[in-house]
Amino acid sequence: MKKLLGAVCLGLLTVVLLACFFPNHLTPYQPDQIDFSRKFTPPGQEHLMGTDELGRDVFTRILYGGRATLGAALVIAGGTTLTAALWAAISVYLGGIWDELLTRMVDLLMIIPGLLLALLLVSILEPGMISLVLALVIARWPGYARILRGQLYSLKGQDFLLAAEAVGARPLRIIWRHLLPNAQVMILTVLGLSFASGIISISSLNFLGFGVQLPHPEWGAMTNAARPFLQTRPYLMIFPGAAIVSTILLTNLSLSLLEPES
Repeated sequence: MKKLLGAVCLGLLTVVLLACFFPNHLTPYQPDQIDFSRKFTPPGQEHLMGTDELGRDVFTRILYGGRATLGAALVIAGGTTLTAALWAAISVYLGGIWDELLTRMVDLLMIIPGLLLALLLVSILEPGMISLVLALVIARWPGYARILRGQLYSLKGQDFLLAAEAVGARPLRIIWRHLLPNAQVMILTVLGLSFASGIISISSLNFLGFGVQLPHPEWGAMTNAARPFLQTRPYLMIFPGAAIVSTILLTNLSLSLLEPES
């Protein structure tokens, strides 16, 4: 039953991703299509989630906004996981003084809170989604690197690594073909966790005005833009907020319910 629920959650998450990356198949409107004659139309048959103060279809903007939010979160997850996994594998394989130095380097990076470091980097770099994604990758990978290092360290000295060294395999081949594949469950877990945290970070920073600039849609930016209408048109904030929460919930449920039995 647990696996079935996990598969359902993963299936729903896949549907959300497909809907956001191929929105033109689900809506006849454009995200920036303005129609003042239809502004503040309540949710109904013609406009499933209503329209905003400019008459733009909210459902359409949710879909296109999800492309920005989830696309950025996927890049953050991939970049964070790859960087963390390579660092952890190199640190564990080299061992000794190199492992100590690399570990201390990560400890120094972890002193600064991730979101604060991301804000600092974004303020230095040119504002935009690319800068935001790069900043979040730099800020997030050290924490996951420590998790993966612990997992990979338990593999050090195993027979399959000793056998690969005995036949003269190069260090990079040992890391890529032998060490990392044996930690694939933990790596996939880190990938899922960094995807969920990436959604939170991207939405939060866009809510604060970093990253995507108006009129382009993004879930965090849409939530911020709806604040003046919270009491009169609450659906403008509820729908993008629900999109953020439900996607994160589906991701975390998929990870927990599909986790292999120990």
